[in-house]
Amino acid sequence: MLIRNTSVLSFHNLSIRENTDVCIKGCRIKRVGQNIEPCGEIIDGSGCYLIPGLVNLHSHTAMTLLRGVAEDVSVEDWFNKYIWMYEKNLTPHDVYVGTLLGAAEMLLSGVTFVADHYFYMGEAAKAYLDAGMRADLAWSVFGVGDDWEARYRQALNFTEEFMDHDPRITVSLGPHSLYLCPNDFLTTVVAKAEELELKLHIHISEEEGQVARSLNERGMTPIQALHKMEVLKKGTILAHAYYATDEDLQLIQESGAGVAHCAKTYMRFGDIHDFLPRALEAGVRCGLGSDGPASNSTMSIFEVARDAALLAKCSTRNPRAARIEQMMPLLCNGGEILGIEGYGTIEEGGLADLVLIRPDTPNMQPEHNIFANILYSLGAPNVDTVIVDGEVVVREGHLVKVDLSALYCEAAAAAERLTRAVSGTPMQTY
Repeated sequence: MLIRNTSVLSFHNLSIRENTDVCIKGCRIKRVGQNIEPCGEIIDGSGCYLIPGLVNLHSHTAMTLLRGVAEDVSVEDWFNKYIWMYEKNLTPHDVYVGTLLGAAEMLLSGVTFVADHYFYMGEAAKAYLDAGMRADLAWSVFGVGDDWEARYRQALNFTEEFMDHDPRITVSLGPHSLYLCPNDFLTTVVAKAEELELKLHIHISEEEGQVARSLNERGMTPIQALHKMEVLKKGTILAHAYYATDEDLQLIQESGAGVAHCAKTYMRFGDIHDFLPRALEAGVRCGLGSDGPASNSTMSIFEVARDAALLAKCSTRNPRAARIEQMMPLLCNGGEILGIEGYGTIEEGGLADLVLIRPDTPNMQPEHNIFANILYSLGAPNVDTVIVDGEVVVREGHLVKVDLSALYCEAAAAAERLTRAVSGTPMQTY
């Protein structure tokens, strides 16, 4: 495949290589240069910008089926009165349908790689493969509740089955959080991750109350507790860490763990905090996450980046915070956090996960600063072509492998059943 005569953008140094050809062979970029001899299919990139595929570092993708069901409520009610009540109805096929819907939305907005933390992940894997998307999958497990042991066994069975299932699918272990995973259970999961040489993906320090409770009950912050239990290490994804202290940030930076920053979720609950500017100053490896669509509404990482920049400016009351050159790398940093060296750059030998964007829409004109336009102006209609693992999965703004009309009908039926009234208590308590 040859992408001809495009402008290649670097999110790391904000450079532009104009009139450039990119030759793809198999799943990798074979050559980047000018006037390259045709090699297979030719995609005309004239007037377009070629960017690396975006990475969603933390998602609960199948929660597309719960989009809009818990609005204008506190975080406690969001979990206890809505989400964890409805998720009691969840079936494996619901996860397939919801994940396929989320994968379609992500691909159409230029996301090529996602770290998904949810349930029934074998069904999620099938959905991502059917859509043609790359994913790192962690089956969310609790260390409490009547059926936690059976759920943990399910998660391990999935993990062992999909460890080497397909090059587009990687797996991690997904202990839900420190507050739902007792120390002995979390220690067991850490040992299993070391045995299988897998990453960990865990929620931590999401809001101020969690830190206060941990200090009161443990005499240390949640991040310090993870450090003590050897959870903090390269490859670990810390979902949120929003209330990490300065000392916590130092521990994270020294460990090499990565943080998924999910700005829209925090703002949804009225929580304005200065995590990102402090994390960037501390040298913490950060990427962007959508979180679940029930709190984030969309799966767009372009939108998350925009919200993250504005949240940083507002929380510090400093318009110079979250500068464009700091924000652009976050769009694809998650690839290296997830263990793929060089992900997010367009260089020879790199994986062919690429996106062509069209700037010929009113919202993208004029082009004083294309990187500013991408961060603050770009919308899904600007995404023209998406390539994952050397395969075109979005062409001229349309999905190649997913029938959206049929999917919408199936998603509506699943969502209606999922949100029927249920009695009793939520599946867990926040």
